[in-house]
Amino acid sequence: MTRLWFFVRHIPPYAWFLAVFIRELIVSNAIVAREVLTPGLNLEPAIIRVPTSCTTDVQMMLLANTITMTPGTLSLEVDTQTRDLYVHGLFVRDRERFIAGIHDLERVLLRALT
Repeated sequence: MTRLWFFVRHIPPYAWFLAVFIRELIVSNAIVAREVLTPGLNLEPAIIRVPTSCTTDVQMMLLANTITMTPGTLSLEVDTQTRDLYVHGLFVRDRERFIAGIHDLERVLLRALT
């Protein structure tokens, strides 16, 4: 019964993470598609160091993979000492906003995992 309660209790955070991730996929696909289909380049690529709150390797791996699966972003490296994640973004107009977006995704992911 305890095991069943664990899964029942965690369904909403998993569902919320899935919803947030699907929304990010749709939005980022639209942005990348617009860039491909319109003339000229509006890219503002950058490599950003993103401090994370992840405490385990599994959490870091899931966050990095989630970021990589989102078009326009790519996880480059994980600093295992500081738990920082280095992310390449194609459309980094505001570094703080870019980091805040990743922190929002991280918060939802960590909530689903705990």
